[in-house]
Amino acid sequence: MTPSWRYFLLKAYVRLGLKVYFKKWQTVNAHYIPETGPCIFVPNHQNAFLDALLVVCGTKRNPWFIARGDVFKSPLAVKLLTFMRIKPLFRFRDGHEAMRKNDRMMNECINLLKEGECILIFAEGNHNEPWTTRELQRGFAHMALQYTEQTGQDIKLIPVGYHYEDHQGFRSRVLVNYGEPISVHSITRSLTDNREKLTALAKLTGEKMRSLILSIPKDEDYLERKNFLINNRKHQADMLEQLQADRALAASWKKGEQGNTMNKQSLFHWFNPVFLYGKIVHLIPEVTINWIVKNKIKDDQFVASVKVAVGIFLVPLSYLLLTVIFYVATKEPVWTLGFFVSLPLSGLVAYNR
Repeated sequence: MTPSWRYFLLKAYVRLGLKVYFKKWQTVNAHYIPETGPCIFVPNHQNAFLDALLVVCGTKRNPWFIARGDVFKSPLAVKLLTFMRIKPLFRFRDGHEAMRKNDRMMNECINLLKEGECILIFAEGNHNEPWTTRELQRGFAHMALQYTEQTGQDIKLIPVGYHYEDHQGFRSRVLVNYGEPISVHSITRSLTDNREKLTALAKLTGEKMRSLILSIPKDEDYLERKNFLINNRKHQADMLEQLQADRALAASWKKGEQGNTMNKQSLFHWFNPVFLYGKIVHLIPEVTINWIVKNKIKDDQFVASVKVAVGIFLVPLSYLLLTVIFYVATKEPVWTLGFFVSLPLSGLVAYNR
């Protein structure tokens, strides 16, 4: 099922927006992704739908991905989300009737795999606190196992690990780390009991996924561990090296140890006229996004996703509005073009970390 040209246009636009949002977006081992044929991506989940966008927009494949069923409430939402290649997954709290829809959704996903499509599932069930993980639920394993049983063909599970330098920070960095594909046949062929097969697939995939990320135990010391990491981390130019350095630092933490305190941002940049100019011309989108985050977002894990979703549409509209106002005021096409070019360039100066 080939997506429409509108989908590819949107994907290219969102990819550009992500490249602006992140100062560095580094992908490792993308060659593990099969160019054709079915596969199931199984990433960790720490940053709402931004996690999905990094895979969807960062590969040549066009995966369908699974979202909470409660967002599929209206016919318009269903049409829009289906266009974006999103399928619903319902939870117990959505009610028994909603849960019955999961069987139909599972069959639809298996049929997509039979057509050579790929699926992205956040097997932890929900997004987590920064740099934590949970045991994987087995929905993806059910899907993979049913596909192999119905077709007699193998399918690959691809673990994915994200490492965010700052989960909410604009112009921060991110690593998307793909793991070696897991053959479902190779794991399950020696097992006879379906429960054992599902457990084996979930356990191995979880181990592979956690090998790609930083995982801080979610215990009573979690906050101290996290603050110790943030306060003492050393910048590495390569994000894979940053991941390794962060792992080593987190492992070195001792109870009660705080380490260095974070340095306050220098005020020198306020004397830079380009910085000031960039702040002024981006005042409308910055104030609007900050208001939305402060007043409408109750879950911190949605902050970055909302910044991206609002910013990639609001910032260009702001540029257009300012450019029209500038042209009306000056009637100078050349100067107006220069003003328009200055907007994104000054923004990079004003908001670079």
